[in-house]
Amino acid sequence: MNNSRTKKSIRNTIVALVEQGIFTVMSFLCRTVFIYSLGKTYLGFSGLFSDILTLLSLAELGVGTAILYSMYKPQAKGDHKQVAALLNLYKKVYNTIGVIITIIGLALTPFLKYLISDIPDMPEIPIIYILYLLNTTASYFFIYKKSILITDQKSYIASLVYICTTTLQNLLQIIFLLTTHNFIIYLLIQIACTLANNIIISVYVDRHYSYLKQYKNEQLCKEDKQVIYSNVKAMFVSKLSSAVVTSTDNLLISKFVSTIVLGLYSNYTLFTTMLRTIFSKIFEALTGSVGNLVALESNDKVYKTFRKIWFVNFWLVSFSCAALFVLVNSFIAIWVGESYLLEEKVVFIICLNLYMRLIRSTFLTFNDTYGMFKQLKPKCIAEAIINLTVSLLFVGPMRMGIYGVLLGTFVSNITTNFWYEPYLLFKKFGVSLNKYFSLFGEYILLTVISAGTMFWVCNYVITLSGWIGFILKVSVTCICINLFYIVVFSRTDEFKYFMGIIKAKLKGKDKW
Repeated sequence: MNNSRTKKSIRNTIVALVEQGIFTVMSFLCRTVFIYSLGKTYLGFSGLFSDILTLLSLAELGVGTAILYSMYKPQAKGDHKQVAALLNLYKKVYNTIGVIITIIGLALTPFLKYLISDIPDMPEIPIIYILYLLNTTASYFFIYKKSILITDQKSYIASLVYICTTTLQNLLQIIFLLTTHNFIIYLLIQIACTLANNIIISVYVDRHYSYLKQYKNEQLCKEDKQVIYSNVKAMFVSKLSSAVVTSTDNLLISKFVSTIVLGLYSNYTLFTTMLRTIFSKIFEALTGSVGNLVALESNDKVYKTFRKIWFVNFWLVSFSCAALFVLVNSFIAIWVGESYLLEEKVVFIICLNLYMRLIRSTFLTFNDTYGMFKQLKPKCIAEAIINLTVSLLFVGPMRMGIYGVLLGTFVSNITTNFWYEPYLLFKKFGVSLNKYFSLFGEYILLTVISAGTMFWVCNYVITLSGWIGFILKVSVTCICINLFYIVVFSRTDEFKYFMGIIKAKLKGKDKW
């Protein structure tokens, strides 16, 4: 990337990481109060209703991604008229989707009882579900303007707004949980802060992008609309696949295993969601610059940039998933008690699925910015079918419980995403797919070595218990894994490139 793109990417990424750091601390505090105030049952509801609404969000059809892809080139070339026309379409579609999801979601309310097990009748369940529904639909109004900030490589603005609103949300939720133990008030605060976040971003965009008002009635030509609608059709399949893979796990666990077990699992998904959000924020911060790069530069230059980004992607994913596997049960045992623990083989498959999902982040970003929606369609269909079929087989006839549901997700990932997404991208680059397999093999081997070694050290060498023992395990894990990677990669071009950026900044030189 050129100096300007790199500088904007780093600024967006730093602010996104600060945002997620604050969000993580506040979420843990809020979750701790939630558990002690409301218990396992409400944890199960939280996971179940969130995933039902993720499925309902299929109504979005991938419109956001398709329109965002169409914005990169006109934004890079300063074509304000075309950008405004795209945003006007975005607004119209998202307002319609918000209404549709509200109507369908309300219609599903009488059927909630068929998805809940091991829970006594609770009259407030429909109200809780409707409040989750309203929080989801609230996100569709105004937030479409955030796309301007992303394509203009200024997503850090949205991150700063989110830091303020999410901090306020968690503080208010903690106060009201401690004083009232009322889940309804907890959810009302969440809705109010979601709306506040979207409205603030909308007002900021209106003030700083005055041309949007000038072209508020601008419409896309018929040809441009056809291109977007074509991409949306392909993206719908991708959305469906993603929903089947990520959202049906909780539905299957609640129905075939137990809603209480789903509540235990939700503590682990708190960590995995946190990490997925961190990576989502990082790559959202990079998306505008990658889109600008793809729009203006040669495939060879894009490939070299891809290699650098995937290298950092691997390092962060490997460290995060290895540390999670080593430390998560120790933390949960101290945090809320051993009765909330899942067995180690389940923790392993949780971390493995997370690794396989996050290691794809670079591929997902580049495939989206290249607009490979149609090419990914057959993969998405296969992934959804394999995941649902294998998960049902494992949890049903084979009675493998929660482990079987999660194993089904891994099988669908390794048989589809693992090779097909890289195939499309490396074909675009004109590079042999063998290069991908070689790099991935090296990366997964290093992850296994680091995770296995630290698991042995933290379980059989470090014998201290309690918070002191846990802090020692965290320190040893963080230091050892990263030192190991520094030694392994110190001679690589990718490592030298990023070290050069860090050294330049430490010396006060503006070399990006």
